[in-house]
Order: sequence, then structure tokens, then C-alpha cells
Amino acid sequence: MDRRSFLKLAATSGVAVMAPTAFSRPAYAAGPRYGGPFYIMIHASGGWDPTYLCDPKGSDGAVNINRMFKGSEIAQIGAFRTPPATVDFGANGMKPFDFVTKYKNELLVINGIDTTTGNHDTGTRVIWSGRVAEGYPGFGAVLAAAKTPGNPLGFISNGGYEATAGLTSLTRLGNIDTTQRIAYPNRRDPANPMSLYHTEETWNRINQVQRDRLVSLRDGTKVPRLHRGQAELYLARDPSNDLAALAAALPTQAAVNAASNGLQRQAMVAVAGFKTGLAVAANLSIGGFDTHGNHDQNHIPLMGSLLKGIDLIWTEVANAGLAGKVVLAVGSDFGRTPAYNAQNGKDHWNITSMDLG
Repeated sequence: MDRRSFLKLAATSGVAVMAPTAFSRPAYAAGPRYGGPFYIMIHASGGWDPTYLCDPKGSDGAVNINRMFKGSEIAQIGAFRTPPATVDFGANGMKPFDFVTKYKNELLVINGIDTTTGNHDTGTRVIWSGRVAEGYPGFGAVLAAAKTPGNPLGFISNGGYEATAGLTSLTRLGNIDTTQRIAYPNRRDPANPMSLYHTEETWNRINQVQRDRLVSLRDGTKVPRLHRGQAELYLARDPSNDLAALAAALPTQAAVNAASNGLQRQAMVAVAGFKTGLAVAANLSIGGFDTHGNHDQNHIPLMGSLLKGIDLIWTEVANAGLAGKVVLAVGSDFGRTPAYNAQNGKDHWNITSMDLG
């Protein structure tokens, strides 16, 4: 029995088939794959300093905002201002000057965003949901729910603001090998379709027994929550589950581990989801930006790594044949104070920026 047959059976027999997080959301029936646009949200966790990136400020003025360059050294590239090319953003990073030069025609910068807070959780929520109050869904969840309602694989997350408010499901795919084993439970080796625990005939009988048990449980109760749980269990064990299609498109764990940048590793999984037409939106994250001490030494290499990661993500997107079909947004909890503290760090500041491309 395939997914469509089960949904028809459920409709005629009174079983309410629903996704895990909301009674009012119908289960996703597989159909034509989503073709884009796709969305990547990158959260720079901890509170980044836009004055070293997309809203540069020099050291000459009433407040010594930055010690790495003067206001007169700030470069103008098209419509964008950027720190000068002379600033070292780390051997494994990319300079804002080079990044803006490369992507100036696809880049949108929004400066002067007021998060109204210096609290990490609240600031993150404001940036990605637009609300100070709790309980509102993040941008990725809204997109997944709007583009493919009920799709259990529409929203993939590796951190950042993950609230769904019951609009859609949240999927984590941090370990490729584990995902492969879940997708192919009858294989000893997920990569080898011939390495089976059971013959196809036996496996089909096992699945039939599971479906029969579901019907028996359904007929023995009138409690809606139990009906919902039974339907979720069926869909999770359904041989036609879309997780197998996603697993087939995923890179190997070795290939992910070999990637030189953390954002690139996360993006490899997200892009595989996009290629299959199953995923709509993906959260990526990079941490370490809460630099209350030694700000310049710690923060600037992180900025370089972030930009290098974004550059590698665009390479992954292009190699997957998705150029022009992916929108990328980058934000952080809030900004950093204009002045340095006694530990040569910068503290929390409610004004920040966002980048889109």
C-alpha cells in the first residue's frame, strides 16, 4: 500500500492523519517536487559586529569604534561601503572587500536594524521572526509551510531560530550515516541495496503486519490523539517515505567531513534537499561572535570564515544546478557596542544589520 492509498483509506475510515505538531495540518501527500526558489538562513550566533563588515566605521572620530582601519580607508564598491583590502581576515577566511567585489550585483544590505534588546534569545527571535514575543515561527518555517504545506522535510535546520509554531515539521540531518540507516532500515549497509536483513518478501510481510496492527489500534479507540499517533507511526514506517529519496541524494559522511568550512558542510546537506525538491528552507549556523574580550583578534577571523563559508555555499549551489534559485539571508542576535571595554572586547548592542543575496 503506498502513501496515496493509505490517505484514501484513512479518509474513508475516519482516521485523522496529521503531522506531529498541529491538529489542523493535514499530512503531506507526495506529488510533484518543489522547484524553487529555495531559502538558506545563516545565523551568526552571539552578536556580530557589522562595523567590520557591511556597515564599516573607522577609528577616527569621537568614539574609537574600530582599531583596524580609519574612516578615510573605507572602500566604496558600487553602492556598498566595505573595510579596506589591507585588513587581514584570517588565512582561512575571505575579506569583505573581496566578497563585495565578487557579489556586489547580487547583494542587498540592510543596516540600522533595531532589535530593541541585548538578550541573545530575544535578539535571535526578533531577527528571524520579526517579533519580540515568544511563540512566533521563524522565517524558514513560514516559507516551508507556505510553499509545501504539511511536508515533513520542508524545513531543515542546523541551529539558529527554529520555532515552527506548529506550521511545519523541523528536520535535523546532522549525521549523514544515521540518516541513511533510518531511511533504509532493511539494509545492513545503507549504501548497498543488496545487503538486506530480510528478503523483500519477508520485509513486505513485516510491513503488512505493521499496517494491520495500525488498523487494529485505530478501530479500538476513539481518542483523536491516539488516532494521530497511529497515523504518524504509519507514515514514519512507510516504505515510500520521502526520507529515502533525500537519503539517496545526500553526500557521503566522508565528503561532508572533508569540507574545509563548517557552513559548507551544513550547506551540502541543505542543497541535497533542494535538489530533490523536498526541502524548501534550511537554517545554517556559525557561532563564536560573542566577543566580550579581545574583540579584534577573535571577531575578525570569524567574519572571514563566515564570508568564506557563504562563498563556498554559492559554489555548492552552482554545482547543483540551482544558480538563480536560492535566496540566502544572514543575520545575528544583535550588534556590538561602538566602544571597547576594559578587556578590549565589545559588549551587546541592539543595533545590527542583515545581508541578503
